[in-house]
Formats: sequence, structure tokens, C-alpha cells
Amino acid sequence: MPYFHEVVAQHPKMLRHRSDLSFSRDGAPGPIADKWRRNGVVLLREVLSPEMLAGCRQVFEQFIETEIKKNGDAQAAGNDSVPTFDEGPRPEWENGETIHGSWHVPWIIRHGGQSPTSTVLSGLITSWAWPVIEEICQSKDIVVMLGLCLGRHNIDQPLLVGAHQDATAVNPEVPLSIWIPLQEVAPLRDSGLGFVVPSPDHVLPAEPNNDVGSSYFMDQLGKMWIPHYQAGDLTIHSKFSPHFTTGYGTMADRYSLEIRLWARDDAFLKYYDPSIRIGRLNGFPVITETKCSPGVRAHGFVASTAVLAMQTINTMPAPQEIRESEAPSPQGIMATLRDAARRLVPGANR
Repeated sequence: MPYFHEVVAQHPKMLRHRSDLSFSRDGAPGPIADKWRRNGVVLLREVLSPEMLAGCRQVFEQFIETEIKKNGDAQAAGNDSVPTFDEGPRPEWENGETIHGSWHVPWIIRHGGQSPTSTVLSGLITSWAWPVIEEICQSKDIVVMLGLCLGRHNIDQPLLVGAHQDATAVNPEVPLSIWIPLQEVAPLRDSGLGFVVPSPDHVLPAEPNNDVGSSYFMDQLGKMWIPHYQAGDLTIHSKFSPHFTTGYGTMADRYSLEIRLWARDDAFLKYYDPSIRIGRLNGFPVITETKCSPGVRAHGFVASTAVLAMQTINTMPAPQEIRESEAPSPQGIMATLRDAARRLVPGANR
């Protein structure tokens, strides 16, 4: 079985720019969503602020250094920034990271009172990409399933070729994942994601480790695409999209978030604890509901994320459809958000 960096060296076409799958803020949500449905993945450019992401990466890195004891060398330390209600790092990381890094549910990744996931979600909800997400989901009533989200610290190692689908490796029901690196991810230097395009519309046979196998990978070389992510870019891929982590052996550190969401649907209720629900009020995206039951130790994270998102929303300009009419006053919007915030008390929504 060949190593990934060997295959890339022999097939540099994998690294080509795909203008047909890459979009910026001037793209209309409908055509972008159609591209996603036909191909299984789209790249959205300049969605988030690089400066904001740099701060998020620093917080994530400090969390790893102080709480996960990177490489087993750091001294154990209590994280005073973790809310009382929220759990800390899980036992699997008590001896430090693996050679590949570590991965964590979003509510434990905190340092100095800051949460990268809270900051990124607030930016995403108020970004030009949110109407695209609504179009893909065909709904303006979206639920972020926080228990299916992850933050990853990846240390670039030489990897053997392979690929997987989220339908088998993550969850068979949730239709999409949003992959957000907290930094530039340059092929041949940084571990990133690559995709088989177009995607099949079904689950592929998989090995016990959920990989679709090296034979499939080698058969699809002409369909491979490895994007170059600038800080602020993200990809949205479907549960059927065969994709893979790139590994060149550079030992470079990469920090990223995986966000899983979809239109509010009773079929997904089992994934809504914890969760944040986003709708629209007078054209503005707003947090309409949170859920975190007493047994899920993420109450502080859920509440602070919702409040931060609402504060960010209050700085948004009026949506286009109401600019020429009488837009609601900031005081009116905040009154509604404050009313919603009263329902964000930990444990209030169960």
C-alpha cells in the first residue's frame, strides 16, 4: 500500500484549483447548493476573519499544552476557565496525545475564558455562508448538533492512502459536515482534507475500520481534489462524500473544527442534546432554543455560545430584504434576544 505523499508526487493534478467548486461571497446560495448536491463538496472562501481564527487557534493550542499535556511533557493544570457545569478532558487523554494529535468534543476546548467553537459558530451564523447553509438544508430552522461536533489537533505524519465516508465513520443519518481549519492549510506542508469528486450517492463497502480501502482510492485518482485552504475558508461535504486526511510527514500542527448541523427534524431529536437552534427574526439569524440536559456537562458552553452569538448578531447590518423598509431597532432586536437568553439558563431547556 503506497504512502499518500508518494501518490501526490506522482499525481500532482490532485492539487489543482477547482474554480467550479470554490465560491466567494458574491455567489448566490441556490447555485452553490446545487453544486454541493451534484458533487458532494463545495469550498467557501473568506467566510471567517483570519484574525479571529488566529486567536481561536491560540486558545486551542493553549488548551492542548495545559490540559492535554502535549506529548506527555506539560504539567497537569486545572483549567479555571471551564465553567463549573462543564466536564474536562476525557480519560483517554490523561497520558497526553498520540503521535497524530487528539480530538475533543467542543465544550471542553477552552482556555482563559475563551472557546474557539463558540467564537467560530458566532462568526459562521453571521457570515455570508449562513444563507448557503440554509439553502443546502432547505430550511431557515437549523440545529447545530454539538455532540457530533469535534475539535482536532492534528500532527502531520506520513499516512498510507485510504478514504472514508461520514455515513459509516461518523453518523449514518446526519447529511453534512462543515470542516473549518483555524489556519491556512497548504498541500504538501499541512495536513488537510481531500475529496473524491463527484461523490457517489450511496454508502460504499467499507473495511472494519470504516475505510473504503486503498484499491478504491487508487481507482479514483483522476477524481481526487485536495483544496488549498486560506485562513477563513471552509468546506461543506455530504455524508456520502469519500474524503481523506492528507499526511505528508512534515510534523506540522493543524487545528480544525468539525461542525454538524441540519434542518430541525424530529428524526434527529436523539442528537439534540446538547444543541443550539438557529432561526430568523425580521431577517436576522437568531438563537431560538438551546438544549442541554442535566446529565450532559456542557451547560456553561451552550449558554455562553448562545449569548456570544446573540451579541455578534446585534452588530449585523439589516438584511437586504428589509433595508428599504423600516428595519427593527437594535433595542427591539436585543429585547427579543434578551427574552431568548432567559431561556438559556443551564438546564432550563431539557
